[in-house]
Amino acid sequence: RDRFGRLDIVVANAGLGSGGSAGDVTDQAWGHTMDVNLTGPMLLVRAGLPLLLERGSGSIVLVSSVSGLVSSTDSVAYVTSKTALLGLMRSLAVDYGPRGVRTNAVCPGWVVTPMGDESMDELAVARGISREAAYLLATAHVPLRRPATAEEIAACCLFLASDEASIVNGAMLVADGGQMVVDVASLAFEDSNI
Repeated sequence: RDRFGRLDIVVANAGLGSGGSAGDVTDQAWGHTMDVNLTGPMLLVRAGLPLLLERGSGSIVLVSSVSGLVSSTDSVAYVTSKTALLGLMRSLAVDYGPRGVRTNAVCPGWVVTPMGDESMDELAVARGISREAAYLLATAHVPLRRPATAEEIAACCLFLASDEASIVNGAMLVADGGQMVVDVASLAFEDSNI
């Protein structure tokens, strides 16, 4: 407040991936993933809310993931944290929408970031391919056939926070190149050119 005079937007963008199924994930990995992916955004929102409520307007954008909507193997902590973040978004939308503060979420698919690069490097080593080839492999069945850039996800956040989205509250903007619209069972019937 001292520097800018007011707060209009809170964007909570935190992500940490840790592997493991429910039977394998350590308590430490579980706790750390929840702290970064869920508790951190909650604390950021809690810190910003008084300033947003003081003005009677504002926007909160939580960056979740398509992993908050569907699951992948050996990712129980990450999937659970991103799913819970969507629950937080809905609660904030209901609790603070009547007071002029909108809350929405962006759910990216694969994004070229250091975290994405780390996953692609693991895939690249396992398959004996380059990082770039790993991104192509990971997005081979995504209709746009590519990962997002960080700038594209930032643009989604900016839209949700903008006046152009003034009626949008409690919504998830899925920014995944079409990944969520693919019927994975139908992939078994496709030819190898896809």
